[in-house]
Order: sequence, then C-alpha cells, then structure tokens
Amino acid sequence: MIENSRLEGLFLLAELSYLRSEAMALFERCLTEGSPDYLILFIEEQISQEPPRLDVLRDLAEDLHQRLLGLREYHFDVRERVLKTLRDDFHIDLSPLAPSNALERYHLLQVESVIGYLREQNPRLTAKEELLLRKMVEASLEMAAQLHDDVVMTEDLFYCVMDWIDGLNATIARRFWMEDWFGEYGADSVIH
Repeated sequence: MIENSRLEGLFLLAELSYLRSEAMALFERCLTEGSPDYLILFIEEQISQEPPRLDVLRDLAEDLHQRLLGLREYHFDVRERVLKTLRDDFHIDLSPLAPSNALERYHLLQVESVIGYLREQNPRLTAKEELLLRKMVEASLEMAAQLHDDVVMTEDLFYCVMDWIDGLNATIARRFWMEDWFGEYGADSVIH
C-alpha cells in the first residue's frame, strides 16, 4: 500500500516535470514565431482536465514570471550597453533621448534622430566612427524591439495564466463551500 502511494507520487512528479518542460518548450516556440497560440492551447488543455491542472498552471506561472524578469533585465542591458559605450568611448550622454524610465519606448527611437543627436553632442566624430555608431545603434534598437515584443507576449501569457488560476481557485472554493453549506441536498436543490 505504501509502496503504491510512493510510486504514484513519483509518477506525478515525473508527469509534472514533463509538462513543465513541455510548456517552456512551447513558450520558446511562441517567442520564436511571435505568436502565443501554442502555449494558449497548452493552457486550455490543462484547464479542460478534470480536475483542472492547477499545479501545472502554477508552475507555468512561476516559470513565466522568472522569464519575464530575465527578459526585462536583458532589455535594460541592451540599452545600457549602448549608453555606456557612447559615454565611455565618445563622451556622449544619450540618456536624454533614451531615459531609463522610458525603456518600453527605447526601440521606437529612429536611427537618424539618434545619429543627428550624436553629431550635435560630438561634432568631431569621423565618418568611420559615425558608421560604427550607426551599426551599433541599429543593432541595439533591433534587439530592443525584439525584446520588447517578447516582454509584452510573456507578460500577457503570465497574466492569462494567473487569471485562470484565480478563476479556477474561486470556482473550486465555491464548489466546496456549496457542498459544505447545502450538505446532502446539494446546491442544485436550491431555488435561485
């Protein structure tokens, strides 16, 4: 008897681990393809189980939250590296054009506007330096745009999972409350 419950517990842990890694693989696919559809389908499958797989959804929410934090940090670093290079190597402060409190708009900067600003701040830039800076800024803005999209999708998926967890928790609590309150007659016997 004890051996069977241990085996069931191990099987459950293995299944949860598998589902967790499957969910994150689907999440990576969503980021790669720019569409949340694969993970949304996975979430719907977990919700449709009887009982719904709240443990899987909680693990997924935790994983998405960790990824969201990592993506935001990386997004900040992309901007920060350009600002540091400009400050250290060219004595140019780009922060008025790209303030840290407006990180979600950094990718919207126009390369020509940035280059114009750089020329104003350091009129002694050579053509070679300007070309190098143009490529660096373009690469940074492209990376920031991709990271912004990834952050938005991850945030949306995280809130989607959290909404489902909250809704399912409320439904389960209500079901247990109704069973306790109405006892043997059940909630179905009450006239609304």
